[in-house]
Amino acid sequence: MLRFREEHMLGGVARRLKRGIDNGMNPGEVFSRVRDHVIGAARAHVERMVLDAFILKIRALPDGDQKVALNLLCDLHALTTIESDRAWFIEHGRLSTARSKAISREINDLCRKLRPLAVDPVDAFGVPEEMLRSREILS
Repeated sequence: MLRFREEHMLGGVARRLKRGIDNGMNPGEVFSRVRDHVIGAARAHVERMVLDAFILKIRALPDGDQKVALNLLCDLHALTTIESDRAWFIEHGRLSTARSKAISREINDLCRKLRPLAVDPVDAFGVPEEMLRSREILS
């Protein structure tokens, strides 16, 4: 879904840029007029790249608890990315409202599964204790 969104948005930007230039507009002006589409396409590109990199790193890990936990975290990342732009996916026929609701339920389920595992990843980032609301929340 993320690859489809990225390619669709990039194609839209390319068509808009070409149309403006073909109509004799200044390229800088054309770019300025479609900047919202350029920013959206760039965001979609980065989100897809991050997910792809996450998946590749997990695949390279040996089987075990760490790989299981990171797979859950990767699923959570992918689904929250889709959920945060669900209107776009619905508008473009890639997500039904029923599936959108199912994604939200799955995100909640993943959060429940990850909660007992959250202490180690948080500790790995070295977040100072005073910056955490409470370690009990993570336990």
